[in-house]
Amino acid sequence: MTKSESITHLTAALAKAQAEMPVAAFDATNPFLKSKYASLGAVIQASRPILAKHKLSLVQFPISDAAGIGVESILTHESGEFVAERILIPLTEEKGKSKVQSAGSTLTYLRRYSWASILGMYSDEDSDCS
Repeated sequence: MTKSESITHLTAALAKAQAEMPVAAFDATNPFLKSKYASLGAVIQASRPILAKHKLSLVQFPISDAAGIGVESILTHESGEFVAERILIPLTEEKGKSKVQSAGSTLTYLRRYSWASILGMYSDEDSDCS
């Protein structure tokens, strides 16, 4: 993890944001395992208003090296303070997908888990769904 010299303002704002952070609702189904999960869109949609309220922003960039592909996530505060983390995994081929499609799936997966992880979010079944 990399961070700014001080993260005092960022951590105070993140603590307040986490106290208000809603659960990301399961809005998608894995076609192979038939299990439900919260999509990247659901995770972002659940968190963005709370982040904005507390002057926080989370940005993500695709990254790569000889070992694989991944995501760098940077959580910033209006003060300029930040924390950043990178995750890289080997790019594997998936049956029925081109290498580019596999890369897209991998990046979406990593973005979703990294976004939720850096914010301390979780997801669960939406009890309002019938």
